[in-house]
Amino acid sequence: MIFAGMKSKFNLLYIKTLNLLQFLVTRFFIFLIQLEKQRCTPKTLLLIRLDLIGDYVIVRNFFYSLKNSKKYSHYRITLAGNIIWKELAEHFDKGAIDEFIWIDRVSFYRNLIYKIKILKQIYQRGYEVVIDSTYTREILYGDALVKASNAAQRIGSSGALDVYAKWKRNFLSDGYYTELIPATENALFEFYRNLEFFQQLLEEKISIQNLHIHVSDVELNELLFSSYVVIVPGASDNKRRWSPANFALIIEEFSGIEPLNFVICGSNAENQIANEILSSLKTNKVINLCGKLKLSQLVKVISKAMLLISNETGTIHIAASTKTPFVCISNGNHFGRFHPYPAEVFDKAIFVYPPKIKAHLTDPDYLQEKYRFGSELDINTVPVQDVREAVNKQIFNLFHLQQ
Repeated sequence: MIFAGMKSKFNLLYIKTLNLLQFLVTRFFIFLIQLEKQRCTPKTLLLIRLDLIGDYVIVRNFFYSLKNSKKYSHYRITLAGNIIWKELAEHFDKGAIDEFIWIDRVSFYRNLIYKIKILKQIYQRGYEVVIDSTYTREILYGDALVKASNAAQRIGSSGALDVYAKWKRNFLSDGYYTELIPATENALFEFYRNLEFFQQLLEEKISIQNLHIHVSDVELNELLFSSYVVIVPGASDNKRRWSPANFALIIEEFSGIEPLNFVICGSNAENQIANEILSSLKTNKVINLCGKLKLSQLVKVISKAMLLISNETGTIHIAASTKTPFVCISNGNHFGRFHPYPAEVFDKAIFVYPPKIKAHLTDPDYLQEKYRFGSELDINTVPVQDVREAVNKQIFNLFHLQQ
């Protein structure tokens, strides 16, 4: 235990040292890049969003508010986005974005030549306005692009209240911006956090009330099943990944209901999880589509599903956007910010939590205070019985509405 603790402290020190070196190197190369004379291109705007798929899905509807606003409707808008959701944005948001710049976060951090290329590209474009609407700003990513842009107007959020992260931003990167839009200190569901930012930015009321995405033009080969439940057993890290054995138990239990079939979805890397689930099943009412779908096709598959059962990943936000009922198994990470869904945003969502969170669901203020900035609870303490009851409730509601 002592050795493990020392190793953990050493790893943390190593990461902090590496990040400090990244910061200093980035600042140095921005300084060199900006020695070259810059020509400002009037009526150009760069919007920066380098976060994950779920964050993108929650914010993307506000891109249209930006495009149609009185303030920026006559601007050419470029989106600097995380390359992992490139196919989604280019398919669904070309009506709001005039041009895209795609950034590979891993390469931007590890590959110096790639980093310099991106920073130089941002500077040489000479944007008049640069906006990073991310609430949890990142000094080494979005903030660095804002600094590199040297735009006349550089606008961002005052940022999340994580004490350590906020201190670093105040000291190191708040000065990169010409304007920081205030963020409510209280915990806000991310949809409302985006609404708050864009209404202040645009100085007008935004009428968007929920997430929505239109999938009518997405081409999808015919599925083997006409009525199906989507299972998403993967997640970005182990602490948010319910066990394959548990997913298998849920599938086996509900496969006896005649109309129900099951489709397992995820990336190619999650084929191992899917195969582990399949090897535990007796039913043949399951197909594995892991690694076989483009992201836009995944959206289509979820939109046509009767129900989604998923770990807490971007797929639940896709489901909310397509009005597909879902059951989400969560360890409580960032409680109040990304979950649970307010009923007025989406009322067909059920979240299932570990017992330590379930015991306090009548006191959301306590849960937001304790888990707002993260949770280390083991997701596999979520009982199969609790998930079973949530799925049963959703299926009952579906069949009741169809009668």
